[in-house]
Amino acid sequence: MSPQPKIGRAARTREALVRAGRELFAERPVDAVAIDDIVRAADVAKGSFYNHFPDREALVRAVTDEIRQDLEAAVHAANAAVDDPARRVARAVCVYQRYAVDEPLRTRVLLRVPSGFANLSGPRNQGLMEDIAAGLAAGRFIIATQEAGALFVMGVSQAALARTSRDPSTLLATSLAQQMCALLLRGLGVPATEADLIAAQAADEIVRRGPVATP
Repeated sequence: MSPQPKIGRAARTREALVRAGRELFAERPVDAVAIDDIVRAADVAKGSFYNHFPDREALVRAVTDEIRQDLEAAVHAANAAVDDPARRVARAVCVYQRYAVDEPLRTRVLLRVPSGFANLSGPRNQGLMEDIAAGLAAGRFIIATQEAGALFVMGVSQAALARTSRDPSTLLATSLAQQMCALLLRGLGVPATEADLIAAQAADEIVRRGPVATP
């Protein structure tokens, strides 16, 4: 027998496990989800779980890594031709808001599982740290430290994401994104009138109209 069907079955089994984990972690705390629950939802044998993941925490990482990668790709696409740090920060927040509209289940997973949210030195937050640093260097942002600015952005984004995940409508997400981005940019030191304009444009282009296509 050719090895190709075996590889195909393995990939399908892994995807079934990831999908089951994603659905269960969206509805319950991770500690309340047993491996038996996962294999039952995936409709695979328990032994198959350990062929792909050494423990439940490894599956959690696989699920959250997939979501984070999707978001990173979307933020990169939205900011591919944007140099201004203020616009980049606002557009990134708006990408998250649009994601909550399009992917409410995955968003609930992101909110329920910490996955290194406040780890400023981690690779997931590198882009934000670079944007804050660029804003400080250019005088666009007037804040005490790069760390304070990054935590401020992350806190606002997380709060807005939680609100939209409870009612994932485009109208609500657009309005909330505009308001939160305006407040965020003002807090970073962008003049009020400009902050309002940047926030309105980002919310309209990304949240209301839909996501920017990834390459």
